Amino acid sequence: MRRFWYLVCLKLLTVAPASLIGGETKVSMVLWNRYTAEVSGGEINESAFSLERGYFRVEPMFNDKIKGRFNIDLFSDDAALDGAGLKLKYAYLDFSEVLPIPESKISVGLIKHYFGTVYDWEYISIEKALEDKEGVASSTDYGFALYGYIPNGYGEYAISVLNGEGYKKIGDDLDKEPEIAANLRVILIPGITIGGSVLYENDGNDRFAYAGVGHFSKGPFELWCEYLVSDMSDVTSNGFMVMPIIKLKGMTGIDVDLRGRFDMWDGNADVDDDGYMTITAGINWNIVRNEKGAPTVFLQLEGERTIYQDNALSDIDKLMAQIQWKFSNVF
Repeated sequence: MRRFWYLVCLKLLTVAPASLIGGETKVSMVLWNRYTAEVSGGEINESAFSLERGYFRVEPMFNDKIKGRFNIDLFSDDAALDGAGLKLKYAYLDFSEVLPIPESKISVGLIKHYFGTVYDWEYISIEKALEDKEGVASSTDYGFALYGYIPNGYGEYAISVLNGEGYKKIGDDLDKEPEIAANLRVILIPGITIGGSVLYENDGNDRFAYAGVGHFSKGPFELWCEYLVSDMSDVTSNGFMVMPIIKLKGMTGIDVDLRGRFDMWDGNADVDDDGYMTITAGINWNIVRNEKGAPTVFLQLEGERTIYQDNALSDIDKLMAQIQWKFSNVF
């Protein structure tokens, strides 16, 4: 019976928006089917297939100034009834040019967290963005933001007021102090972007974090860099990520991207031997692209090794294979 009502609700979400709103409504899904194998100390820790994530999105366009997005996150979960979990991921309205600022918008609701690389992370690598991976900044949060583009295509900016605890926590799990965040990216010349983000919250202890971001893109070569610092409860953590990408289609005719990634993280700068580094290598095979050139079906293969500074901890080797597939329709 419970599954029946899930299907009824999903059907209503796909057919109702166009008739109720009267404007154009986009309905889409993004799914991650994954295999993961993990080995440490000569022992197999994990070998499993899963649906790591399934996004179901409804994006109504009320008029040329107001649009919305509602997004649920479905995933395999052995702790949940029937083996499936569900989370709210996005639920916001965008109001364009409410203020007399060109190319600006105000987002209200469960919105993107405009910090570091997490708000536009496209999972070129299977692993999360560094700030999301280390719990410094979640990908979405409840609040509002002023977001906009710098005139003449010179970059973007955002100023946000959020709960500060991320999209997974509500009610008694929230403190009374909001998080204030600011983000800026500047395009120095076409293909080279630099920027930074900062957030602050006082939840009884000051929580402060900042990130520096760099992006270079020229021909078949692309490079992402990020430096991240988190200062909370007198504990300072810091680290960085470097991710180079080489696109082989122009050289081979095969739509395959080679990528690497190097993460370094120190959980407490005042404690010795508590950090780690992760070395990753992988490929993305873009099997199908849409009319705009964005991949809609692509296979990702990735191998990574995590090496701890503490010699008592064994290295962790992980192999992941994942198919991402996306589809959408407009009503």
